[in-house]
Parts: sequence; structure tokens; C-alpha cells
Amino acid sequence: MKAFERRGVAVLTFDEKHSNRVRDKILYRLGMGHHRLSPLPRHLRQVTDQIVEACCTDVLLVGVEVIDRPFVERLVKQGIRVHFYTWDGTANKDRFLTYLDLLDSKATFDPNDSRDHRMAYIPLFAEALFDERLIGMAPARDQDIGFCGTVHSSRAGIIAALMSIDRPRPLRLGLMLYYHSRRLFGIKALVSRSARRVAPLISDTPFSKSAIADMFVRSRYILDVPHPGQSGMTARTFETLLAGARLLTLNASAEALLPSSFANRVTVIGDIADLASIDFDAVGPLPPLTHEQTYFLSLDRFLDQLSAMMRLPA
Repeated sequence: MKAFERRGVAVLTFDEKHSNRVRDKILYRLGMGHHRLSPLPRHLRQVTDQIVEACCTDVLLVGVEVIDRPFVERLVKQGIRVHFYTWDGTANKDRFLTYLDLLDSKATFDPNDSRDHRMAYIPLFAEALFDERLIGMAPARDQDIGFCGTVHSSRAGIIAALMSIDRPRPLRLGLMLYYHSRRLFGIKALVSRSARRVAPLISDTPFSKSAIADMFVRSRYILDVPHPGQSGMTARTFETLLAGARLLTLNASAEALLPSSFANRVTVIGDIADLASIDFDAVGPLPPLTHEQTYFLSLDRFLDQLSAMMRLPA
């Protein structure tokens, strides 16, 4: 939101959740935040009151999970324009479909949801700290493949398969694996061989963006694993390319969604076993990104598209 302020737009920010404790986040994710005794409805009414008292003209819901139709209805009745952007597909979070008809404008990172629900398509972006020109080139890209992400759904199996690839020269891997509770992940490991394999590498402390950027600039390839059922390009896609690394992705739509100028930087795979065909020792350096490529990957392009959607003053 600070980026909007730098453009001269006054911004207030509110947290949709009444609590960000791990226990409460788990309840929200399980869809248990709207029960009769939940503090969430009262919290959302308080947020509504604060928005109205501040005389806000527009509300942008970004990546929200627990916002409900009554909340949006209260804002609309006050003459406030409500906008929406999501980086989750309906296969993962679909509550917003219950109030989609009330919105003044709406956009998504997922091209399939854009088509199916008549939403604007606005791809994600990378923050400037991932720009290899700003963080400096490493002396050598000494890691073949890097990966950073939350080890949810099928990712434990994918990472375990990556660690188990049999090659003449073992792959040099940079792995930054996160899960919100090592104890809960340990429970998963009791019934999953893949989870047991990666469990020693799990951190329950989020990695800093600067540490992630440093790992990206040391890697020849970054592995991108989207959520099942989603076709939109993840933030990792943009961060990888801005950091000057090659993208190794399980997103079959990635090549079609990116400008053609990125073609030599993107490899789509259907399975981790496909890595056997890549000669990592023959991978040479990439040329610097052009101005057009950098702009496409940037926060500036993202904000330009959001501002146009919301009809904000230039």
C-alpha cells in the first residue's frame, strides 16, 4: 500500500482477520471462522465503521480469505466503491464468489477464473529487491536448482522426488522450506514417507525476502510449484525472472502467459523426472533483462493495471 501512497493516493489498511495466531489461522483455513460464537462478525463490523468514519471512497480487497457478503453490502450501502484482487484461484479459495456481483471492479491472477467469472486478468509481480542489478550478481551461480515455499498439499512429494533424483553428478540444491508448525508437520511425517524425507529441512520461521533473493541470484534454475488447479503465474515466477535465474515450472500455462521474449528463460516440466534431460553443466549465463521485460515483471506494471481497473486518478 505504500506504493499507492508514493503515487499520491491516501491509504488506510485493515486486517480482515480478528487474530493472526496460528490456531486462529488454521480455523479460518478450515472455514470455521464464521460460526455463531466467532469474534469475526463483530470485528468486520468494527472495520466497516472505521472505513465509513474515515470517509473512504474506495475499498480494495486484496488476497482476502474471510470477507463475507454482509461486509461488502454494508460498504456498498454507504456509497463506497468496493474493488477486489486475488492471487488465489477458486479451486483454493472461492468465498469471494458469494459477493462478486456487488463489486465495482474485480481482478484475478488466474486466467481461467478471469474467463469463467468475468474478472480482469492482472498477473502478479516481483518486488524490486529481487532485481539482480540491485542485489548484485553472485560470483557464480553455484546452485543448480533453488526452491522456496510452503510445503503444503503435494509439495512434500515433489521436493522429496527432487532430492532423490539419480544423476551422474548430484544436483546442487538450495531449499528454503516453510511450514507454520514443525509439530504439525511432524504429525504429517508419521504417515508420509515424503514428509519424513523433508521434515529435517522444515522451518516454522518465515524466510526474509532478502534471504530468498540472495538464494535466487545464486541459482541457475528456480523450481515453481503452483497450487493444484490454478493456472495463474505465481509470485515466484516473477521473482525468479527478475533475479536473472531460469524458471523451472510445473505450470503448463506459463509459456503462453509470459511474453515471448522470456521463452529462453522458461522450462515447463510435467514431472520432476523430466529434469533428467537437462544438462545443468551446459547452462550458460543469460543476457540482462530489457526495459520492457523488467517493467512487465515489476510492481509498477501491477499498480498501473490496478489503478486503471479502479479508475484512480493518474
